[in-house]
Amino acid sequence: MKQYEKTVKSEVIYDGRIVKLRVDEVKLPNGSFSKREIVEHQGAVAVLAVKDGQMIFVKQYRIASRQLLTEIPAGLLELGEDPEAAAIRECREEIGYRPVNLFKLGDFIPTPGYCSEKIALFSATEFMWDPLEEDPDEFIRVVKIPVRTARTLFINGQFIDGKTVAVLGYYFSIAARRSIAE
Repeated sequence: MKQYEKTVKSEVIYDGRIVKLRVDEVKLPNGSFSKREIVEHQGAVAVLAVKDGQMIFVKQYRIASRQLLTEIPAGLLELGEDPEAAAIRECREEIGYRPVNLFKLGDFIPTPGYCSEKIALFSATEFMWDPLEEDPDEFIRVVKIPVRTARTLFINGQFIDGKTVAVLGYYFSIAARRSIAE
């Protein structure tokens, strides 16, 4: 049996600035039908900034989770925007630095069961001061945490934002493989 669902009908029930919500009727591999609620999202970027032995995070209140979260700099992709250009823009807006050695770590799909969002994850270790004006609807505070402390916080489950957990997992697993190889 093929593991594939065919969309037979789709209805958009909300079309907003950041997301679109649609309900799809799908034909399942066994021939029966079901409904899927899908959040369409244009995608985002996120950057782990490591400078002078510290990781640069932002603290931001997130109304959906009703919490002040510690996250890596991140933001939405503009329509047709290159993810690397978006990553540079977001760093400049949120932490004031332009990354000069941006490395792509991979892509992350936070909630594939109902959302199309894909986040391109990057890291950078070299920067130049080149701030952009902050977004008028964002109230963030920059926080620098020593890498060793960030690792301990990560291991102890203190970061709960998905993109931050994903990028720290990439970063610390790569660091562990390098130290094993040496």
